[in-house]
Amino acid sequence: MALLLAACGPAPTLAEPRAPEPPSPAETIYIVIHDPPPAAGAAVAADDWVPDEARGENPFARTRTWIGDYDCPQGTTDMTFRILQVQGDRIKAVFDFRHAASGASGKYLMRGRYDPETRTAAFSPGAWLERPPNYVTVSMKGDLALDGSLFAGRIEHPECGAFRLRPAG
Repeated sequence: MALLLAACGPAPTLAEPRAPEPPSPAETIYIVIHDPPPAAGAAVAADDWVPDEARGENPFARTRTWIGDYDCPQGTTDMTFRILQVQGDRIKAVFDFRHAASGASGKYLMRGRYDPETRTAAFSPGAWLERPPNYVTVSMKGDLALDGSLFAGRIEHPECGAFRLRPAG
């Protein structure tokens, strides 16, 4: 509250302070910059250029079956990685394995995501389809070669190591 005084007028009175004026709403400004089209006959620089079609493409939609192996405590184990479904960057797959020395085999579902900028895919385990005794599901993360000939990375379990997969066929 404030005390109001006037030079000549009635006696001083108490008055409620005024509420501040609300600020005017923020104004949003968009700036759109377009590169001019290249002049007719001009060469386009090839440095770091990726066609727009390739940028969003998920190579796991093209290659549905990958074969190879991975390293875990039981030793090198054969692996088939089957892609079931691809929607944008999301992938559903089956991790199918067979350890030749022990005869153990199994498979489980996986869900993953592919990042076209880094060419990296990461997969998390889901439900078992066939579970051998003393085995656990594992996550995996790897990089896809530029030519699509190799998907390799690491099994994300403290006691496991690398995996290497190539397109089947």
